[in-house]
Amino acid sequence: MKVLVTGANGYVGRAARQALADAGHEVVSAVRSLDRLTPDRRAGAVAVGPVDATTDWRAALDGVEAVLHTVAPQFSDQDEAAQRDDANRVIVAGTERLLEQSIAVGVGRFVYLSSLKAMGEESGARPLTESDIPAPRGVYAEAKLAAERRVLAVAPGAVVIRSPAVYGQSSSGNVRQMIEFLRRPPAVLPLGYSGNRRSFIHRANLVSALVRCVEAPEAAGRTFLVSDGDALSTDALVRRMLRALGRRAWVVPVPGAFLSALAGARMGSESARRLVQSYAVDDQAIRSSLGWQPPLDGDQAMADAVLAGPDPCL
Repeated sequence: MKVLVTGANGYVGRAARQALADAGHEVVSAVRSLDRLTPDRRAGAVAVGPVDATTDWRAALDGVEAVLHTVAPQFSDQDEAAQRDDANRVIVAGTERLLEQSIAVGVGRFVYLSSLKAMGEESGARPLTESDIPAPRGVYAEAKLAAERRVLAVAPGAVVIRSPAVYGQSSSGNVRQMIEFLRRPPAVLPLGYSGNRRSFIHRANLVSALVRCVEAPEAAGRTFLVSDGDALSTDALVRRMLRALGRRAWVVPVPGAFLSALAGARMGSESARRLVQSYAVDDQAIRSSLGWQPPLDGDQAMADAVLAGPDPCL
């Protein structure tokens, strides 16, 4: 199958490009510019410029049977109005433009990589499922949900994947920050809070699910949640990281209020909230419907994530 991967230079996109090629597909990589690509990576790449309502995807879509859309803007220190403009321009209008031109050339499968944030910021007492009513908070989450709904409304072969926080070798984000902190841990770690559960997904596991959704006819019209499979408390996450790093420390049990206050003083209120709240998913739908299983279990995934060095998918 000939598959167009958008955001092919991004952290997930470049791994998806490689996984699809390894599975025997012909891959077209849509990138903003060819300027920074090495000669070997220019093969199969098409420059489309900025993603918005005016992007011309026709050259990239030539002969394509499936699209895997992973593009998303990276917000920096923008104010809310600027973030909203970027989110609507890239996530909503940019996706609509790609959909329109994909349908026009007869693309049969459109897989949209969304975010768990489209459902909200926490799960409460039970894991989130696909049947829960979305409650997005913030411009990014609202734009992701709007794009999801547009994709499913107009593309008969569409599939939406809602991903929790993605980690892996050379990743960024909160999981990476914690890994780097624990490379040289203090003897005592007051991080042993067990009252929450959070889901994560290693990049290899996410890409495996995306490839399955590209290939499986029965995925059409569905929205799926994905994860590594085990939702972890802060205590369990820290202990898994320490094992993967081969480090030892005394992880002291603490109440959530203490951890939140401690983390808030060091990391800010938003990061502190993530350490104590639950944000877990039940991903049985994709497992039972598509027979998908993550190729890496939790310990294997973390062992890969702590490896130093450049991204192997570069």
